[in-house]
This record gives sequence, C-alpha cells and structure tokens, in this order.
Amino acid sequence: MVTKVGKKVSEFYNKSPFPDFSLDRFNSKEDLRITAYPFAKILDRSIPEDASIIDVGTGTGQLSALLSLRRKNVWGIDFSEGSLKKAIALKNKYKLDSYHLKIVDILDVDQIRSVGQKFDYVLCMGVLHHTGDTYGAFKNILELVKPGGCICIGLYNRYGRIPLKIRILLARTIFKNNDRVKEWFIRMQIGDVKDKERARGWWNDQFEHPHETTHTVGEVNKWFRKHGVEFFETVPSTVMFENPDFEVSGVWNQSKRPNLMVRIFKQFKWIWSTHHEGGYWLTFGRYIGDVENGDGKKSYKRE
Repeated sequence: MVTKVGKKVSEFYNKSPFPDFSLDRFNSKEDLRITAYPFAKILDRSIPEDASIIDVGTGTGQLSALLSLRRKNVWGIDFSEGSLKKAIALKNKYKLDSYHLKIVDILDVDQIRSVGQKFDYVLCMGVLHHTGDTYGAFKNILELVKPGGCICIGLYNRYGRIPLKIRILLARTIFKNNDRVKEWFIRMQIGDVKDKERARGWWNDQFEHPHETTHTVGEVNKWFRKHGVEFFETVPSTVMFENPDFEVSGVWNQSKRPNLMVRIFKQFKWIWSTHHEGGYWLTFGRYIGDVENGDGKKSYKRE
C-alpha cells in the first residue's frame, strides 16, 4: 500500500526525474564512462566484474547502466515511472542486455522479494531518507543481499545538512524570486550550471523535495549491529587522523567502526566539509546473515 509520503515522492520524481539528463548527452557507451561522477567510477573499479549488483532507487539509471557495461547481472529498481522511463531509454539505446529494470516500492517487502534473487552488492544511495520510513526501508533491502554480500547506503547527515537547510530557508523566503542567488546556491553543489536539465534536476531534488529525513552515523551503526551487517567504512571517512585514498584502499576492505567521540567530532566537522554535497554521506558494510539460537532467538554469526 502506497503511503501519503510515498505518493508525494513518487509524483515528485515523475515530474522531476533525478538525476535529470537529455538522452542526447550520451552518444556512445564510452560517454557513460566519461560523464560518470568520480565516485561512480571508483565504485565501478572497486566491484568485481563477476559480481551481481542491484541499485535500489536507481532513478534515471546512469550509475546502474555504467555498472552493467562490464557485468552480466545488474539490476536497477525504483518506484518512479518517470525516472525509470529515462533509465529504460538509456538501456534500449545501447542494448544493455545485462541490465534489468523493475518498478519496486522498497517499503513493500513482497515487491522487494518479487525481484526473485539476492545480490553480491546492494547499493542504495540517496534513497532511504525520502521513503517516510528510513529504518523500515533499510530492513527491507537486506532481503536483497546475499550472506557475505556487500551493501552501501547513502543518507543525509543530521549535522552536515544544516547549511543546506539554511540555504533552502533563504531560497524560499528572502531570495524567493532571486535567480542569481538560486544559481549561486546550486553552483555550490554541482559547479557548472550550463547543463540546464542537470541544474534543474538538482535544484528540484535539493530545494523542492516534498520529504526528507536526516540521520547520524551512530544511528546507522545501530541498524548494522541489529541486523548483522559488519560496518566497514564511511565516505567521508570517520576514521580519526586518516584521509584514505579510496581509489587505492577501496571501501569494502577493512572494518573501521568509529567510537562515539570520533563520530561526534567527525560529524560536526561535516557541517563545513560536506555542505557542498548537502551533508550527504555513504556507509559501507558486509551482510553477515543470521542464525537461529536454541531458544529461537536470532543472533549474528561473523565469518
């Protein structure tokens, strides 16, 4: 059953697919690689070619299409027909046979299970905080991960999001009709605003979205502990005195669960260091799976 929040968000993305693009931007498969965001390229190089991947909340599909170029089993799921329409057009244009798309509401566990398989890598970036039930959606997407499989979730941080919330307030009040300020605000996040479709998509997603929530690293840490997910790393990093080169070290490489004081320090620092990204951060982990104890209760077994 679609919730009120779900209906609003679905209608929003049907009218404003994200990330928006013109299909003419991509003239070849190589263009998908060239125009990909830097971290998308790191993900592509970090994930083995024989891995199965699902991009949960794939939107218009640029990331999942990129990942399908070198792999035999890549899925993208979303509940916005408007966004998936663009992803399907991208798939068809380049005949990406290993790329599969499906409409799925991740708050409906039966729809999640209808995908019919589990994956080595589950990516869910910038999605959960728009669902109306972030934790419930997180639990549901674990249905898609193989035991021992890897997961990545991207969320808005409670502290890092503060500067963007201030800009949103200013854009809706004092500078409501000021196009120059509007352009300046969106340039903070995406730099070049010559691509009007991309700029419009980012503006709508960041400044006009009907629903979002913010979260902390400690909150995600608790979710992981409760559901048998080994905490690996965050981007930006929450390791004290370390600025890792993820191109070299990878993000599913070593467990680096931060303690309380480090989490607090790093997240306050994100107020300044991540404001260009709207306080967005990624958390990476590995799903261990669960076993039944003799008393019928679930516990988690680490390999």
